[in-house]
Amino acid sequence: MKILKINFGNLRNEAHLQFISLVQKLISSNPAIVNIVATLMGAFNSAVELERKLVDAVKSSPYTKQLAEIDRILDRNIAGMSAIVEGYLHHYDPKIVAAAEKIELRLKAFRGEIEKKPYEEESAAVKILLNDLGTTYAEEVELLGIDGWVFQISDAQTKFEETFIRRNEEWADRPTEKLSDVRKHVDTLYRSMVELIDAYGSLNGYDVTGEFVRRLNSEITYFNEHSHRVKHDIAHCEPEEIPNQVYSGYPITPTPLVLYPTNKKTLRLELGKDYNLSFKDNVEVGNAQCTIHGIGAYKGSKTVTFIIKRFV
Repeated sequence: MKILKINFGNLRNEAHLQFISLVQKLISSNPAIVNIVATLMGAFNSAVELERKLVDAVKSSPYTKQLAEIDRILDRNIAGMSAIVEGYLHHYDPKIVAAAEKIELRLKAFRGEIEKKPYEEESAAVKILLNDLGTTYAEEVELLGIDGWVFQISDAQTKFEETFIRRNEEWADRPTEKLSDVRKHVDTLYRSMVELIDAYGSLNGYDVTGEFVRRLNSEITYFNEHSHRVKHDIAHCEPEEIPNQVYSGYPITPTPLVLYPTNKKTLRLELGKDYNLSFKDNVEVGNAQCTIHGIGAYKGSKTVTFIIKRFV
């Protein structure tokens, strides 16, 4: 019984810290496992604490939210332009089709370049794409009439760069370590501890490590399925219908089952890991609202309604 591999490359900063903090708690609550990894535990705890400080610094910056919003605008505009180009692939005019094919190939290359990339690398790829659309593919852009889309992407990219610079200036007083470097160090320590735990189990049997490994593997499976560099939009989730509730004079806060369909399977989301809930008009008799807010690997929100009745 060995510990499964965790796909750290798919974990965004918050999800990475969430997983590592969970590992930290699982180890600390098991004295036998603490003894096995004792030589590494001090360094691991220190590295996790530094990662936590750096992630908190990112989250506390108002520019972080602005960057995320501009990034969504960029994604939406690029997706919109891609949809227009894809439509032209079926045009009756061969010249239009040929132009669309050239642009489509460049957009496919761009999507490959930004997959699972941080802001800096994604921004650099957008700049290269814009330059290509304005030079190498300028004739095709004009022929397809997508120059308006190119302008919108360029405008969003400029705002992104300006905001990114402001955030970096704001971070002048934060710890000098780069979050990406700290993450790599934490990952290395984690893997070393996993090797020690697996080796102990192989040599001595799994009476000591078995339960720990089962619990950790359950969490690894969850994070591998739910986490991705590109956050899922909680608006696409499918919450179960909330049954009628009975008036009590106090706030009523039901917890619906929330499912998220993907190409491979339908995921069951977890409250506190994937989403939080907020409520409105949930005291008096009538229609009440429950809003699902994405966290961790999920973004956005979705509101569902339920009814509060005087009697059943």
